Amino acid sequence: TGLPRLASAGTGDLSAIKKRGYLLYGFNGERPYNYTDAEGNLVGSEIDIARAVAKKMGIAEVQGVAMNFDSFIPAILANRIDTCLPIFVKPARCEKIQYATPHLIEGQACIVTAGNKKGIHGWDDLVKKSVKVGLIAGTTPNEIAKSAGVDESKILRFPDTTTLTAGMKSGRVDAIVEATSTIRLIFEELNSSDFERVAAWKKPTNYSGSIEFYAAFPFNLDATPLRDAFNTTLSGLMANGTISDLTAKYGFGDSDRPGPDARTLKQICAG
Repeated sequence: TGLPRLASAGTGDLSAIKKRGYLLYGFNGERPYNYTDAEGNLVGSEIDIARAVAKKMGIAEVQGVAMNFDSFIPAILANRIDTCLPIFVKPARCEKIQYATPHLIEGQACIVTAGNKKGIHGWDDLVKKSVKVGLIAGTTPNEIAKSAGVDESKILRFPDTTTLTAGMKSGRVDAIVEATSTIRLIFEELNSSDFERVAAWKKPTNYSGSIEFYAAFPFNLDATPLRDAFNTTLSGLMANGTISDLTAKYGFGDSDRPGPDARTLKQICAG
């Protein structure tokens, strides 16, 4: 067509990215992974990891591209970004994109109002009881809610953690469910006399799979040279402790990392 392809990241060509001088990274303002601090800087555990990997690869900078969570995979497929916030590895996604080695394990957790008067202890309570639950649009808890049978009329969706937290503070929802690390940080921001974290959030009785998931940096299927170089560098930084050092201030520890007995990427993609 002769139209300029200004929006294309050109992800497949590693030398072109090095020449360009920056990696395009999709982010959605989700704490503690990638969010804007009080000074307007993009910070967080995963953007810090991406910067460390890129620098080691000879890519000077990581540029954040703001978008909603459910736009990540379409943006990768359209070559608008090179990678993004690490997302959960799932067989259906493995058919569309490729991943670096998973470096994070996340379960789900929940915050309710102090006293938990509605008795919310797991997904089944959201199905059976008269409650409003807040979720971030496009994230895995939405899939679990659908599978568990949570009625759509009970779900209020928010674009990011800031609005999710505001929804909880204002009483628009009775509970919010998100990844364990996200809930941990949200809870730190809330007045602990008004809210509480649900101990041992229970999976739905009709859900056969685990509600713990492996997360990894995703890439276009055509971007194997970039993925391979990123993966090799990431694995090295995992092995020498750099990743642990970078993310400790965000509350991550060894229990958040896949251990020696963890499932492989191939096994997870196979289902």
